[in-house]
Amino acid sequence: MSHIRQDLVAVVYHSFDRWLSASSLNLACHEGCSVCCTQNVNVTAVEADLIHDYVRHHGLKAWLAAKLESAPAGRQPLQTTNEFAEQCLTGRQEMAEATATTRGRACLFLQEERCRIYPVRPFACRCMASLHTCRQGDSAELPAYYITASTAGQQLIEHIGQGQYWGNLYDVLLALCDHVDKEATARCLASASCIAQARARLKKARPLPGFLIPDDEYDQVSSFIQSVLQENIAGKRVEDILNGKGSHA
Repeated sequence: MSHIRQDLVAVVYHSFDRWLSASSLNLACHEGCSVCCTQNVNVTAVEADLIHDYVRHHGLKAWLAAKLESAPAGRQPLQTTNEFAEQCLTGRQEMAEATATTRGRACLFLQEERCRIYPVRPFACRCMASLHTCRQGDSAELPAYYITASTAGQQLIEHIGQGQYWGNLYDVLLALCDHVDKEATARCLASASCIAQARARLKKARPLPGFLIPDDEYDQVSSFIQSVLQENIAGKRVEDILNGKGSHA
């Protein structure tokens, strides 16, 4: 997979971190706080590729294969984030219900309450937060503009991965297992049939149709988006790359 896509996703990750650090929010979340770490996480193929790279470099291929084989069929959203945004922006909003069989189950990548892939955790995990320390059954407490900014980040990352796999974390990781640079993980699987099954459950990432930002949240959220667009990769502005003026194939 193109490294430019990985670099673009990294820009979103780092820009969100900087935006959050510059805000007045005092989040209770930290590494090792795992109440919200469930199996219902959606990712792009680019994010899953970053995880595969990390697993390969740290000798965790057999560990990952065992975890993926033990994963139950995950939550299957019926629309991507950008599909939903497009419906909202065109007045065709239809809130599709996802099929879910893993509600509340702890993420398989936790070990003693800590994430084994924390440095490369997906954006959905990075932006999941709360102003108070959560307990089982609690709901996160967050200002509306934070949720809007998180949604914008997910939209940008989906745009970066457009045309590629999008869906449940475990399914996307499985779907990539037999790619050339990940065959060592595939060989650790007891059966390759789970790869095809995972692919059948996935959707394709869609391009960005526009952001869902209420007028009263624009100033707070736009600073994050602008910080992403104004970054440079290999001498090209991220905004130009995302608009097709620079390759991210």
